[in-house]
This record gives sequence, C-alpha cells and structure tokens, in this order.
Amino acid sequence: MSGNNLRTLYEAHAGELEAFARRRVGREDSRDVVHDAYLRLIDYAEKTTLENPRAYLYRITANVANDHGSKTQTREKWTDPDVEPETLHASTPGPEATVAARSELQNCLSALDELPEIYRHVFLLHRIDGLSQSEVAGALDIPKRTVERYIAKALAHCLARAGE
Repeated sequence: MSGNNLRTLYEAHAGELEAFARRRVGREDSRDVVHDAYLRLIDYAEKTTLENPRAYLYRITANVANDHGSKTQTREKWTDPDVEPETLHASTPGPEATVAARSELQNCLSALDELPEIYRHVFLLHRIDGLSQSEVAGALDIPKRTVERYIAKALAHCLARAGE
C-alpha cells in the first residue's frame, strides 16, 4: 500500500477509529491508540496486500487498545498512583554512587585497622556478620557491656575518620 493510500485511509477513518478506541481506552489515550494502529498497518502493508484495509484497521485498533489496557492495568497494579515516576530512584546505584560507597567502605576499613584487634573483631561480628550483642558476647566469652563499649568506640572512631 502506498504512502498516499495510507494517508487517504487515515484521513477517511481516523475520526471513527478514535471514537471506537475511546470506548475502549477513554478519551485521553484514544488518539495514541489510533496512531499506533496506523503504525502497525504501515509495517504490515509493506509486506502484503490488504483486501479490506478498513476492517483490518479496526482489528489492529482493537488489538492496540487491548494491549494498552493490559499495560495500564499492570502499571496500576504495581505502582502507587500518588507517586510521580520522576521522583522514583533506581533500585541499583549508579556508577558514581558505587564508587563513593566503595571509597567510604575502604575508609571505614582503614579506620578499623587502626583499632585494637578485639574492637575490630567485635564490631565486624556485630555490624557485618549480623550477630546480636549477646551473641557476640557469648561467642567471645566477654561481658555484653564490654561488647557494647567496643562497638561504640569502633563506631565513634569510624565516624570521626569519615568526618576528616
């Protein structure tokens, strides 16, 4: 089908197709559905000859409207309507954030290396390995109060080094 024939077809049927699409997807999205249908028609018309382009347009419009409805339902199901998409952040950090986090981790590890081994060991068991203070105390056979003190000193030292 030639470009002129598609243009004529569009001009002749766009209004009725928009009304057809409006009943399926609403006024706001009906024009987009019709445009997408014509894009699909252009792609298909290059590959074959159509016997009844108007009927085919209605079928394509119905399919695009169904696809649009499915996408809209999925989007509504999995997103919060009160949240603007522009305010969402990626779940994985970008390269700058990754480099900054690695640098901070290295600074913290360097600060921990400056501490006595027992402080470092207690801090890592608690903060990295996820043991509770009671579990650390039991594993190292030291009082819980000592574990609390070592963790506090290690954390204070790391924070002081981070602030420099």
